[in-house]
Amino acid sequence: TENDKEYLVTAEIPGAKKEDVRVSVDGSYVSISAEIKKDEEKKLGRSIVRETYRGSVSRGFSLASEVDDKNAVAKLEDGVLRLTLPKREGSAHKVLKIQ
Repeated sequence: TENDKEYLVTAEIPGAKKEDVRVSVDGSYVSISAEIKKDEEKKLGRSIVRETYRGSVSRGFSLASEVDDKNAVAKLEDGVLRLTLPKREGSAHKVLKIQ
């Protein structure tokens, strides 16, 4: 979502830990990537079942205005990444008058 001052981005990344998520901002381009590692072991009677999952996800997108990367905030809670990306001052779009 977008308002006059900032962009609010929500991305679901189930199974990711905050140390495995990387968010980078370059002007108006935002990149999110994560390496997901999951190891699970269950004992069923005399048998042990072990499952291992490894995967990576990434997404990049361009915004209409440049981001003030010094004041941007990223939080990961319960597999949901929330980004607050303030718009950079002076990067507002200007409509040109046709002469």
